[in-house]
Amino acid sequence: MALRARSPSRIDLAGGTLDLWPLYLLIDEAATVNLAIDLYTEASIAPSTDGKWRVREKVSGREREGATPRELSKLEGAEIAGRLLTFFSPREPLSIVTHSDAPPQAGLGASSSLGVSIAGALNGLTGFRYHERDLIEIVKDVEVEVLGTMTGAQDHYPPIYGGAMCLWWEKLRHRREPLVVDAAAFEKRFVLAYSHQPHRSGATNWEVVRRFLEGDAGTRRALEKSGRTAVAVRNALVAGDLDRVAILIGEDWEARREMAPAVSSPELEAIIASARKAGALSAKVCGAGGGGCMVVGVPDGKRPAVEEAIGAAGGSVLPYHLVDQGLSLVLDDPE
Repeated sequence: MALRARSPSRIDLAGGTLDLWPLYLLIDEAATVNLAIDLYTEASIAPSTDGKWRVREKVSGREREGATPRELSKLEGAEIAGRLLTFFSPREPLSIVTHSDAPPQAGLGASSSLGVSIAGALNGLTGFRYHERDLIEIVKDVEVEVLGTMTGAQDHYPPIYGGAMCLWWEKLRHRREPLVVDAAAFEKRFVLAYSHQPHRSGATNWEVVRRFLEGDAGTRRALEKSGRTAVAVRNALVAGDLDRVAILIGEDWEARREMAPAVSSPELEAIIASARKAGALSAKVCGAGGGGCMVVGVPDGKRPAVEEAIGAAGGSVLPYHLVDQGLSLVLDDPE
């Protein structure tokens, strides 16, 4: 049997660093607001035709193969797939073909989404031994093993569940609160821009955690402000007040810029400044920052001018739609 899994990526509006342990245990209001979008990842998994374990990227054709999943996990570009194969332990060698709609290192959680797609397909092929929620922990732990540093959890919820949500980072277990959002209105008011600069999640996250644990007062204030802002964004979304959401994401970006110098960059600042000059209300960088994508809030009538300004400053606009469905599995024809 062959399976194809598909998962959405996400944009985050506020509280994007508070999903890191142990930060959320040391902040009074620890929440993250994000929304699933239709920049999908896919993993097609089929029996191997030659007894090799294999991972191939669909568009580039880049391929890695090994005699065992553990051997595959040591090859650049196949680390996560190899470790997930090791964990799920399918009986026969498999071939995995992957694809991502998101640009590389865009800060949209696409690597975590791809991990969920691979894990979801492997879970199906090995008898659905794990609940969907378990896949979040499995993929997150594998990412830690591969990256050798801390990772957050916000990136794994949209691929599993889809939709808009507020994630409350509480003791014992995290809580997902689904939010109802007018998708058409949101997409009209918020532009997704790509800086063409790679984001640096591992280094940026570590710098924030290190500064916080070392007692840096500015970093603590910034994290606390980001937490309060996330709760305010949640409330504004529930009320349908997108003008308020646009103002708040700008406040969250100001807080994030104060967490650590690596969160921002000259390229990001140039694009944001150009968008603001053209009439944008605010902007914030997605994920850990340092590059990648940003969400830009625009008032009615200003979108064309803002999009033109983003392009003139070296960025580009990525079309997107909010999506309600998370991980999906379908039977696939082996290639």
